[in-house]
Amino acid sequence: MDAAVLVLDIQKGFVGINARMPVAKHQVEPLLEKVNQIVEQADKRGIPVVYIGNEFEPKQVIANFFTKKSAVKGSEGAELDERLVRVNDIYFSKNKSNALSNSELVSYLTAKGIEHIVLVGLFAEGCVAATALDSIRRSFTVTVVSDAVASSNDLKREKSLNYLNSKGIGIINSSHLFEKLA
Repeated sequence: MDAAVLVLDIQKGFVGINARMPVAKHQVEPLLEKVNQIVEQADKRGIPVVYIGNEFEPKQVIANFFTKKSAVKGSEGAELDERLVRVNDIYFSKNKSNALSNSELVSYLTAKGIEHIVLVGLFAEGCVAATALDSIRRSFTVTVVSDAVASSNDLKREKSLNYLNSKGIGIINSSHLFEKLA
């Protein structure tokens, strides 16, 4: 089964030093370490890595309110964090929680014959959950890497992972990911 790793929203507005809508500070370094390891391993194994970022238009008043203007299109906060390992330039923007709301991303995954989506990134209860649930609805197999997602606090992350697991979404630790994908 062909898989792809989707790296969600590792942007300055969420993990940067001056983040407007930060994840829990103690989650940032472990998140970046695990995501970077997964990205590098996936690339070595020929598994596509796709970077996705929020880019809200200035006129999206409600989205910008709830995200504290952390990822307004063209702003520094919308940029991918420089600590994120980039193995390619495959990038899709989104202006909704669900990454699959970008039809160009869906077309890319379809053209590549991707059947299994591996999700890492932010926020466990937000974009990760929305993307995972829609991926299942679209008949993808979905795996969320538990130690490569973050949230504003540990409880939200754990509740989200438990909820996703209850919906049939695979939750796995990064140490077992590539065994599963073999």
